[in-house]
Amino acid sequence: MTQAGALMFLGLLTAASAAASPAGCSVQKGLYDDWLALSKRASSPRRVLKLVGATTPAAPDPERAQKIGQEYQAFFQCLSDAANQKGEKTNPSFCEEAAGDRLAALVCETVAYVKDGRAASKEFVDALPTGKKGAEMIWDLETIALTGQKSPAAIFLPKGPAYKVIDELFVLVLDDKEGAVSKFLNIAGSATDAGARYMDGQIKVFLMESPSVVVKEWAIVRQSLPRIKKLLTEMPPADIRKLRQGIAVFCTKDNLDCPEILKTFGRPE
Repeated sequence: MTQAGALMFLGLLTAASAAASPAGCSVQKGLYDDWLALSKRASSPRRVLKLVGATTPAAPDPERAQKIGQEYQAFFQCLSDAANQKGEKTNPSFCEEAAGDRLAALVCETVAYVKDGRAASKEFVDALPTGKKGAEMIWDLETIALTGQKSPAAIFLPKGPAYKVIDELFVLVLDDKEGAVSKFLNIAGSATDAGARYMDGQIKVFLMESPSVVVKEWAIVRQSLPRIKKLLTEMPPADIRKLRQGIAVFCTKDNLDCPEILKTFGRPE
């Protein structure tokens, strides 16, 4: 092979490699931590980026807040473009460049999970953060994603990256995937306003469509009992009847949780 031919071949390999990986899909290392530090100096931590440009300043450094939002927006678009490239699965190094920021890494893992046909459900659930701070990170993602956003990048349609994470997790809740209920209800516990209403709707669907999971995961579900009791008062009688019938099918006599479960939902007529 001539030198010119070798160089051409090397160029083709380089181009192919670049097409197979999300080159440039990254944000500054620790950018989410920078956002948190910025939000702590504001009077309303969870709304810093939403209020950039408002008449009353919400952040000590609104220009920095705006730049953080723009950097994440570019990252979301880059991930979406990379996921739309032809090819059945992502490159094993798909999320390497995003690993330096925990929020970016979470979004990237979600995109990789969807791009790869949702096969690695356990890995996706395991990648989701735990605890109160972990749940708040999902809603921080929603706040950040709204900064300067006209419409979500294609892969995050229709409601943006935070709701994409929640929706993908919700499907796994209905399918009784290990760890999904715990992660889902943890996120719901930190939801407010529109996010809380959205997840309330999902919880109602969960109660109706997956009674076997409700019974099986009662030790986790019961931690949200006040919320569940409130949601039961909002459900129409026909839905309550269906729910009770479903619960009764899976509530066996030898299940020690069932007296409390049946007391919560009621027995079928």
